[in-house]
Amino acid sequence: MLRKFKIQHRLIGTFLIVSVLPIFFLGYYAYHLYSESISDKLSKSTYQALTLININLLAELQNYQYLIGSISTNEFVQENLSKRITEQEDQENAKEAAMDTIFRTIFPSHAVNVSIFDTDHKLFYELGFETINNQALDKAMSDVDTNTPYDGLTYVKTIRSYDTLALGRKIHAVNDSSTQIGYAFVFISDDLFSKNILSTVDLGTGSKLMIMGRDGTVLSASDKEIPLGTPYTDAELIHQIKEQQERGSRSFSGQVNNTDQQISYIYNEQMGWYLISMMPFSYINSETSKITTSMTVIIGLIVICCIVIISIMNKSIVRPIKGIITFSNQISNGEFSNRIQDDHEDEMGVLSRKMNSMVGKIEHLMHTQKLDQKRKRELELQMLQSQINPHFLFNTLNTLRWLAIINQVPVLSNGITSLSELLRSTILDSNEEITIEQELLNLSNYFEIQKIRYADSFQVEYAINDELLHCPIPKFILQPVAENAIIHGLSEHGRSIKITIKVQRKDQFIHIEITDDGKGFDTNTSKSSDNNKKLSGIGITNVDERIKLYYGEEYGLFITSVIGEGTCCTIIIPYESQLRQGGQS
Repeated sequence: MLRKFKIQHRLIGTFLIVSVLPIFFLGYYAYHLYSESISDKLSKSTYQALTLININLLAELQNYQYLIGSISTNEFVQENLSKRITEQEDQENAKEAAMDTIFRTIFPSHAVNVSIFDTDHKLFYELGFETINNQALDKAMSDVDTNTPYDGLTYVKTIRSYDTLALGRKIHAVNDSSTQIGYAFVFISDDLFSKNILSTVDLGTGSKLMIMGRDGTVLSASDKEIPLGTPYTDAELIHQIKEQQERGSRSFSGQVNNTDQQISYIYNEQMGWYLISMMPFSYINSETSKITTSMTVIIGLIVICCIVIISIMNKSIVRPIKGIITFSNQISNGEFSNRIQDDHEDEMGVLSRKMNSMVGKIEHLMHTQKLDQKRKRELELQMLQSQINPHFLFNTLNTLRWLAIINQVPVLSNGITSLSELLRSTILDSNEEITIEQELLNLSNYFEIQKIRYADSFQVEYAINDELLHCPIPKFILQPVAENAIIHGLSEHGRSIKITIKVQRKDQFIHIEITDDGKGFDTNTSKSSDNNKKLSGIGITNVDERIKLYYGEEYGLFITSVIGEGTCCTIIIPYESQLRQGGQS
């Protein structure tokens, strides 16, 4: 089980289990108990503070309730509101006189407007500089009806976007208290609560105070970032409060806006509001910073000791192992020149010296194998060259060429010339590596010979980057590919095909493409490896093997073919051939 993990990880895990984890769990337990104690004390003190704030709010509101009570019980208002009197000058004067009597007694400083409406929502009287639209008025009246027999308190925004609280009360007939004849409203500036009371109370960093209606609408808040007149951003808050209210709990812990909070509230039944405080646990837990700091220092010291011990163990055990792993990776990537430098007498030192000896033998065997393969290629070419006497062959071909010229057979003359040049390159030139220009010339001669054989059944086009003509490549790697294009390209219906030779550079690679638009073949089943489908014994497979031997496994011949569409053979070699991993020619 443990052997699935690295030695270094096992050492670290052992030290953590033995030293750090017990201290961590003990500290966490003490931290948890201390946090709960502080949270309980803060929740009690917060509830007491809310009680005092609620008393102050109601005390401030009493002046406005007194004003609205004076209006709703005024004899002139009760007698004339239901009569729907016309706005004659004498009646207006009487109305102003009656209102003036009320306002002379009391008119609180934060009252921005006083309005009286009949039951048809028609304005009877208004004093102030802030008015509201009909939608806000309907909402205020609806809240008054809902909160009967108590006054209604509603957040409204005036036409000039001024935040106000509408304190409303029903007006009843003089002789019949069950008959409603209108509404009286005092519009109070939100500054009365938000600035004068809520903002002056500091319950702790990040704490918030707000007044919320039964439906969750925010009426006033200490934080200016909290939007008024709409449900709170986290709709779950009011649901959590109502659930705790049913249980009889006045303080509880909950999540608000994905943040853990200590929530306390007071419900004022008469006004229909919740006075709510939210205190983040980050502030509560800040009281435990001393314990946290001490624990951090202790754990830090233990971790430092662990690191020192692990470093010593790492130097004697893990580091040699890592060195062996790195050396093994280099070997797997084909790098045999490096050696492990470890002269110690322990098991790791012995293992390192054994691996060095083994890699040396492997390197020697690979070098011997490369020399054998190079010698094998040279012998193969020598056997090819020694099959026919060069002088006899060229003299004979030259005689045949002149006979063709004398008899005016240019096709035969051109074919013999091409064959002569092709064999000259094969027999007389012993270099295993030639330029791209020379290889293309050999390929051109080969095509001339094949055109005689196949009666011009194919056409050849060239797209050559002239800058690449002098780049060296292995000899005779294009003819087998060209022969493959002719053999697999020509169709049984005698349709002429086009063969395109393209030589181009892509980054640090040379791409040589031989493409035909012939009949194509299935690359999964067709392999150009038969002896009668080879040029001088060097076939398609041999071309790929030679390229890989010269330059490395990442290079070679890549064939794609689609039946009915054609075949594309791509030879990829490095741009600078001296960088190849194979032997020199």
